[in-house]
Amino acid sequence: MRSGRESLLAAARTLLAERPEHEPTTRELYEAAGVAAPTLYHHFGDKDGLIEAVVDDAFAAYLERKRGVPSTGDLVADFEAGWDMHIAFGVENPALYAVMFGRTSGRRSRAAGVAEDELRAALVRLADAGLLVVGVEEALALTTATAVGCVAQLNHLGEPADGSLSRTLRTVLVGHIAGARPADDTSEQGAAPAARTLLARLGPAQEPFTAAELALLRQWLGTLAARPAHDGRNHS
Repeated sequence: MRSGRESLLAAARTLLAERPEHEPTTRELYEAAGVAAPTLYHHFGDKDGLIEAVVDDAFAAYLERKRGVPSTGDLVADFEAGWDMHIAFGVENPALYAVMFGRTSGRRSRAAGVAEDELRAALVRLADAGLLVVGVEEALALTTATAVGCVAQLNHLGEPADGSLSRTLRTVLVGHIAGARPADDTSEQGAAPAARTLLARLGPAQEPFTAAELALLRQWLGTLAARPAHDGRNHS
């Protein structure tokens, strides 16, 4: 049997998923959970606290998946892969993403703060390697604005996260903050990029694999994804 806290979290997830354009009221939340209003206030303080807890849980799972993707050694390629995963999260979780970045109450989501810290760390690595052509804070503002706008437009149009709009915006953004990529880098060759993409999209789901098969698949993909960017290229 679920506790009152678990029932409230489950109800909030369901209501947000069923009506992404509508943030549920306090009454809708505790009635859907089958509990009284004081239970919500006891565990979460108020409605915003409950919704933020749902966002935090979903974003923590996303970060765990993201951090499990091996670095390639190519900081720009890793930044681009991070963009792809961020956009995918926003498209897969439109209501939660809107709570993270679209609220007008002035109360900042903890998950948005964590996302900003992660992004700043990636940009600092680019800057330290001499790969940024703008300042870190400018790159942070541009990347956040572009990503949030991209997710909003994709969700409005019902387009996929890996479509031409996301790729084009990523190319424009990277070109602005890091300069143009060398010609042979714009179409990265070999198995590593495909392995990173598949590894990032596996998530926790197991079907159609058994747990052992999934673990082995992750091991193989991780090995391929960690290969240096120059592997398999002709250096003659």
